[in-house]
Amino acid sequence: MTDITIEKADYIIAYYRDLLTLPEMKALRHHVSTLKLEGVDKPGLTRMYLKTGWLTDDPLILNYLGEGYIQFILNCAERILCETPEKIFFNLCLNCGKLARIPQAKQCRFCGEDWH
Repeated sequence: MTDITIEKADYIIAYYRDLLTLPEMKALRHHVSTLKLEGVDKPGLTRMYLKTGWLTDDPLILNYLGEGYIQFILNCAERILCETPEKIFFNLCLNCGKLARIPQAKQCRFCGEDWH
């Protein structure tokens, strides 16, 4: 089992989303749509989200989010790192070793190290 942090999991989900499986993508889309609809009391809008596939009532997809969003992204990142580690590039600062903001970054947001 790989030692994955929330920061690395967020990085993988943000920049390597194409490595998610179709059910994982549906679960992620459901989560984001749920956040958008939070506090909105419009049943018609919810029905529209369900009809268009932005929300789901599929128990298999909802099961991915059963332990919460954090655990979901940790599980997805873990799977991606186990199956395709060669496709993931963690852009780490050469000076402090922390994760850069994006894979293409050339300067550390923490210590200011520049590797242009």
